[in-house]
Amino acid sequence: MWIAWTSLSSREDAEGIARQTVEQGLAACVQLDGPIRSTYRWQGQLEQTEEWRLCFKLLPEQAAALEALVHRLHPYEVPEWLCVEAAQVSEKYLSWARSSG
Repeated sequence: MWIAWTSLSSREDAEGIARQTVEQGLAACVQLDGPIRSTYRWQGQLEQTEEWRLCFKLLPEQAAALEALVHRLHPYEVPEWLCVEAAQVSEKYLSWARSSG
């Protein structure tokens, strides 16, 4: 199982992406956190913004399609997209994730 993250400036956009990815079977679960505070440089300027973070739980075979959908729907010019393999996943959770798509 893999875990991926992105963040968005509006709760509505975040909820929309979460809903579509689960409806399309690209993520078993998406959790929405926020608001969070992000500090970063953009075009040479220091920025601080309030954002909403999405955490996707997915199977490896869904990764490319999920990334493509998130990038297509995401309003940012350069959206955050981080994806890592989970070191350990309970068998019951993994079984549920496999059956949810």
